[in-house]
Amino acid sequence: MKRGILTALFFMLLLLPAGAEEVIKEFSGTETISTDPITVPDNWEIQWETKGQYLQILMNTADAIPLGYAVEQIGPGKGTSKQEKGGSYILDMNAQGEWKVKILKSK
Repeated sequence: MKRGILTALFFMLLLLPAGAEEVIKEFSGTETISTDPITVPDNWEIQWETKGQYLQILMNTADAIPLGYAVEQIGPGKGTSKQEKGGSYILDMNAQGEWKVKILKSK
């Protein structure tokens, strides 16, 4: 009985995706927004997708001091911006058209 359970658990682990994402926060919209402060660990990433004319993501400190653009996408597209330093950040999504953004813990 125990052997059968262990075998079943082993096969279930094999079926799990190797790079399963740990989503910290998700955002979507069709226009410009600013997030509340988001706390992230070291080694995190921004995944984005837009069907619009552009998407810019400006990173700011939690005190609203601009740090620079993490994303500057012109036209439809998608991608990932890897960030090394954790902390609390405010993200300004400047967009025209439909967009989706995920904040993830990097593997």
